Amino acid sequence: MFEWVRNPLEPRLLLGDCLAGTGVQVLGRVVVGKPSGVAVIPTWTTWFKVPGTVRHKRAVSFHIQTIRQGLDTVMSISSKQGLRDEMRARRRALSAREQNTAGKALVAQLRGMPGLVGGQRFAAYLANDGEIDPLPMMRVLIQRKRRCFLPIIVPLQRPLLRFGELKPDGVLKTNRFGILEPQVPPWASLKIGQLDWVFVPLVAFDRTGNRLGMGGGFYDATLDVLRHRRHGQRPRLIGLAHEFQRVNRLDVDSWDVPLHGIVTDCGYYAC
Repeated sequence: MFEWVRNPLEPRLLLGDCLAGTGVQVLGRVVVGKPSGVAVIPTWTTWFKVPGTVRHKRAVSFHIQTIRQGLDTVMSISSKQGLRDEMRARRRALSAREQNTAGKALVAQLRGMPGLVGGQRFAAYLANDGEIDPLPMMRVLIQRKRRCFLPIIVPLQRPLLRFGELKPDGVLKTNRFGILEPQVPPWASLKIGQLDWVFVPLVAFDRTGNRLGMGGGFYDATLDVLRHRRHGQRPRLIGLAHEFQRVNRLDVDSWDVPLHGIVTDCGYYAC
């Protein structure tokens, strides 16, 4: 649902306790949606994402471009969530044997990737929710004396990831989502720009390098620093997925950072 409030004051959306209930408090002109997806169109600064009923104590101003853009945004949110539900269900329906076969096929596809041999610091993830498993790939890289890293959720209000090294004698702990991550001191974790290759999980992708994530915003916020990087600047961003997660086209948001390529159990898509 959208609401247009006429007010001569600067458009402003107050994100606070108003998001804890069923309503959204509006001051000035603003485009709003239901609590599961507040739709705003920023014309300055970076994006601000509110997943579900997450609280944020600061008041953030957003200039609204047009109602039509806002309507397109909510339609995009709805279609993306439907695609997420479909792809996640298909991933979870895979048997343990099928997942194991896909993980081995992924290693075979990655062996022939151009430039991979020259990298020293690689980041991936521990498979969850039916994601294709990059652990066999990481084992191969570690055997070749490469350093592998896993994402660590930074305890800040804004979603953000750093990366801790995966070591045979290292300690892993469970984060608030039940996913294991390296237990390392803050000084030992790396920012994304310190890595050579980052293998990114995704829910769906298209052949132009666009990815659809889980919707939590962690990778979106982490990759945001790479939006204005120069050509050839590290890291290389590669999505990992099952082949059936490929779609014809994904809607692109202003904050999306395209991938350099996607590797599936069936092939490599250079973007």
